[in-house]
Amino acid sequence: MMTNDPGSADAERGGTGGETAGDLGTERFAAIMRYPRLAALISGPLVLVSLAVNLFVLEDKSGLLFVLTVASALVCVLALWNVVNYSPTAMDRLKSLAPLVEGRFSLWKAGTGGHAGVPFVYGAEHERFGVLNYLSAGLQVEIGHLASQVSARYRAPTGRRHAYAVVRLPERLPHMILSFGHLSTVLGVRITPEQWHRSQRVDVGFGRRARLFVGDGGEQLARTFFTPELVQLFESVGRTYDIEIKGRNLYLFAGRSVAAGSAGRWRGQRALLEGLVASLSGAAVWENIRRQSVGRGPGYGVEIRADVARGVAIVFGIVTLVIVVLSIIVINAAGLIE
Repeated sequence: MMTNDPGSADAERGGTGGETAGDLGTERFAAIMRYPRLAALISGPLVLVSLAVNLFVLEDKSGLLFVLTVASALVCVLALWNVVNYSPTAMDRLKSLAPLVEGRFSLWKAGTGGHAGVPFVYGAEHERFGVLNYLSAGLQVEIGHLASQVSARYRAPTGRRHAYAVVRLPERLPHMILSFGHLSTVLGVRITPEQWHRSQRVDVGFGRRARLFVGDGGEQLARTFFTPELVQLFESVGRTYDIEIKGRNLYLFAGRSVAAGSAGRWRGQRALLEGLVASLSGAAVWENIRRQSVGRGPGYGVEIRADVARGVAIVFGIVTLVIVVLSIIVINAAGLIE
């Protein structure tokens, strides 16, 4: 749950509770960014060396070396993406904004802070960094970044990074995920299928631009909430973010920091977020939600179900295809295919 003064303990504040907490926050932020920087420094030269050896040193091109080049290039691109889009400059912009909105900035915070959006629930070793808490239009807002690993056993070279914003809503709503595809794409290319069960899709007017999934029993409240005005508003927000609503928290998720990029982008993202908060705060729909919610238990605690069978089938299909393609490349490079 979000509060007006979240993280009162020094360990939670991670940089706002004195010299010790400030040192811990700086140390943890440096550690979070160390892995992608090291990955970029190692994989970048490895791409050049392996490519040069394959093209100019070996008489017969090596398929295995080609696979190494492609893998290193992918790691390098992802690492550089994290370095650029979660840079100290972005953190400084949020820190500078804190006094202007009478908010509290923390360079690092342990754990998920009680948030329950999908990136906070899945994975391991969650920690937040570059976190700004403030009040806007009467609603509590948190802008931040989430670092995690795929699992406790498997550590990705660059880790997992998500930029997020959380808005505390006036009323509780069913679990809803409004997917515009941002969390399932990398550099504009879809790399993972939609994981939610298609039986939970609800049409509220987004058409093919987005997919809305609603927990069982919450369909009527979802249709009440998504008025034509709010559909239009969320379409604008969806150009940058995927959206999740769970209880009284509305989550925005993206692959790059709100404060990353040019000064113009930063101003645009601030205006977009403030416009969303103001519109949600003043929306007339809350009275209807309040009336329909009286005595309704089902729909609130029911989470959206993942389509596990479909996801496993697609993943195995992709893995099989990759293995076949790489095998053909290696066999061809070895001269076994004429």
